[in-house]
Parts: sequence; C-alpha cells; structure tokens
Amino acid sequence: MRIYSKWKDEEVIKLFKFIEEGKKDNIPLIKLFADYATMTNRKPNSVRNYYYIELDALQEDEKRRNRLGIDIKKHEKNDQKEFSLQETKDLVKNILQKNAKGISVRKACLELAGGDISLMVRYQNKFRTVVIKQKEIYESCLEELQKEGVSVKRETPNNVLTFKNNRMRLTESDINSLFLGLVKLVKKQASEEASKEFMVETEKANAMLRKTLINLRQKENEVKALQKNFKLLSQENERLCEELKLLRGKNAELISSQSRMQGLKKFANKYKSKNISTN
Repeated sequence: MRIYSKWKDEEVIKLFKFIEEGKKDNIPLIKLFADYATMTNRKPNSVRNYYYIELDALQEDEKRRNRLGIDIKKHEKNDQKEFSLQETKDLVKNILQKNAKGISVRKACLELAGGDISLMVRYQNKFRTVVIKQKEIYESCLEELQKEGVSVKRETPNNVLTFKNNRMRLTESDINSLFLGLVKLVKKQASEEASKEFMVETEKANAMLRKTLINLRQKENEVKALQKNFKLLSQENERLCEELKLLRGKNAELISSQSRMQGLKKFANKYKSKNISTN
C-alpha cells in the first residue's frame, strides 16, 4: 500500500461526501476540486491528488472503508487518458464562463488545473482542439451557455498556448517565450497567494489588537475602581483614627476622674475617723 500523509477521518468523510453530492448534480470533478479547495483553504491540485490517492487506498482497505462509511461504488476512478465527450464539454464551458468574466483562457486553464502547469497546458490544447477542429462541440457549448444566461463571444481565442506533439520541432524562440510566460504565471500566482496570506495575517493581527485594547480598557476600569475603594478606605481609616483618639482622651479623663474620686473618698474616711476618735 502506498505511504502518504493521511487527513483526519472527518476530513476524508467530508471530502468524499462533497464529491458524491457534486456528482449527483452532474458537476465536473475539476470544478468540485476547485470549490472544495476554496472552501477548505487548500490548493485544487492538492485536493485532486489526495482524493485519488485516498481512493486507491480505500479500494484496498475494506475495513477502513466501512468505518468511514464511504461507498466506493460512488467514486469509481476514471483511468482514461482521453477526455470523454462530457468532460470535454464541461472543460470548454468552464473556460468560456471564466473568459466571459474577463479572465484569459490561459489563466482560466491555470485555475482549473489548480496551478499544475502540465495540466494547464493539457486543458489549453484540448480547448484549442475543440475550437478549431471540433466546432460542433464548441457550438453546442456556446448554445448551452446562452440558455444558462452566459454571454460568450463567438470567436477563436488568441491567447491559448499550443504545444506540438514533436518537441524537437520547437524553436529556441518558442522555448524562451514559453518559459517566460510560465515564469510570469507562477510569479503572478505567488504574488496573489502572498497578498491573500498578508490580508489574512493582517486581519488576525487587527483582531488580536482589538481584543488586547478591550482587555486593557477593562483592566483600566478595574484599577480605577480599586483606586476609588482605596480612597474610601483611607478616609474611613482616618475617621476611625480620630474617633480612637477621642475615645483615648475620654478614657484618660475618666481614669483621672476616678483616681481623684478615690483620693477624696480616702481623705473623707480618714477625716471622719479622726473626728470620731477626738470625740
């Protein structure tokens, strides 16, 4: 069995259920992989490759298949190298839809290929073949799109890269032009991905900053409340100290008064005794 980095079980189940539902609606696998990649923040080509690797593994592992609840019959792998009629029409319609939104054929093929240059070239060549040599299919796709409300120009695209079957016939100029074109595509895609990542990181940083400011504001309010309570306690302490001083003074006066009274009482008793003895 092929060794590969497996996703979590819940992620595998989610992917295969997504593909099953898409197939019910006759959505092309190319679009399903792209949609799932967008939904899970992955690359379309990574989703596609993992799906087929996992599909091979599940076909050999009935126990895991049953545990995940995946019906392998709904995920038959298509090993045909040639495009079927339906796959051809799906590809052409997807490219034309993107082209109608102002996206070049080259970029549309790159998006559908999930950044896979070799797959992008294959899609472009197939599209070019349909436009030039399979006009019935091309016209059929145009009619279907018009019925769906998509306005498409009836013209042969002039921005499709074509490759000859015999690579030995490519001139040095062709190779240089191709290389420069591919470099530009890769740089542009890398720049777009970097911009998206920067936006995400910026939003995360802003969210953390907002949370920190809220926490600081709460702490500041708590400090103010503590300062107010401390001030009240200080005032109360001063009041109690003053009352204590007064009580101490009164107590001292009371003790002094009691001492004088006792002295007078002793003097009176002594005086009384003296008078009695004299008489």
